Amino acid sequence: MNDRELMVLVDLMRVIDKKPAVAPEIINDYLAKHKFIKGPEKVEFLKLVWSVIRCQARLKWAYPDDNWQSRVQKFIQNGVPETSQAPDWIQWEVPEWFLSHIPEAKNELPALLENPPIILRAIGQRDEILESLKNEGLDVELCAKSPFGIILKTYANIKNTNAWKKGMLEIQDEGAQLLSLEIGVKPKQSVFDFCAGAGGKSLIFAQMMQNQGQIQAYDITPKKLFELVKRATRAQIKIIKIITKLERPDKKFDHVVVDAPCSGCGTWRRTPNMRWHLTEKQLNHIVKTQGEILNRAEQYLKTGGYLSYITCSLTFDENEQQVEKFLAEHPNYTVIKQKRYSPYLTQTDGFFLCVMQKTS
Repeated sequence: MNDRELMVLVDLMRVIDKKPAVAPEIINDYLAKHKFIKGPEKVEFLKLVWSVIRCQARLKWAYPDDNWQSRVQKFIQNGVPETSQAPDWIQWEVPEWFLSHIPEAKNELPALLENPPIILRAIGQRDEILESLKNEGLDVELCAKSPFGIILKTYANIKNTNAWKKGMLEIQDEGAQLLSLEIGVKPKQSVFDFCAGAGGKSLIFAQMMQNQGQIQAYDITPKKLFELVKRATRAQIKIIKIITKLERPDKKFDHVVVDAPCSGCGTWRRTPNMRWHLTEKQLNHIVKTQGEILNRAEQYLKTGGYLSYITCSLTFDENEQQVEKFLAEHPNYTVIKQKRYSPYLTQTDGFFLCVMQKTS
């Protein structure tokens, strides 16, 4: 790293330290202004930036009297500092209050420090798509658990590949693929994706349903659904209906899926800057919102149908406790399956899934 790049990195860390939630936007803005960082050097620069962000609490603890220039230089020279005598929350790079909200924190939180691989979902014959990617020079291999998954072992711009251009690939963590398979939607069924966002779940449901049946996708933020429209078109999926306003629950569905807004802590391997954005007050507000969404969504489910509650969180509050509260208020529901996914348990991003059946 030359002196010019070092000064950009130091300046970046000063700003990101104060505004962690918008780190990606800050980084993009800096790179746009400093166009001399380009090509292979840009890739290496970004790796270094995110490496520093991943250990910023440890750097502050190890070098409390240093400024960011000194900390960054020591990181480049010596790597991650030794912090075995630091409090757990420093070693695990989370707010101190957060520790009591995570089951098996001593196992889960160290695993959440890992740098995750990029996982792709194949739409079509996975082996053929894998070979196509290899022929274009990509370093890829099959995921061990998901029948759709492909691991991108070395960074490459997959949007330049033929498979991507033909709508045969999506970026989706293996955990998200596995929990979608657990929900078990089938061809010709009806599915209401109640918090669809950009449509990752809707798209894999359509694949599982062999493009037969009906998927209704809704999100309280309609602009998120624009991305779903583009992705569905690229993948030649025709069974997804976008709605931007909730109708009366006159029509009932075989499956209602609530991928609830959450703390997102299960994805902190990919978004380490967000570790320092979450507050306990925000978590409490999120839990309240999740309960309200579940109560509204269940009205659209047929008797005998399945309500699937999903988060990308590891907290008790958003997961098991949320389900317990819902069941206490809705005795006509029975838990069919409940599962956690995490870097520690399943070597994936962190998710929670509970599938409940409406019995009356």
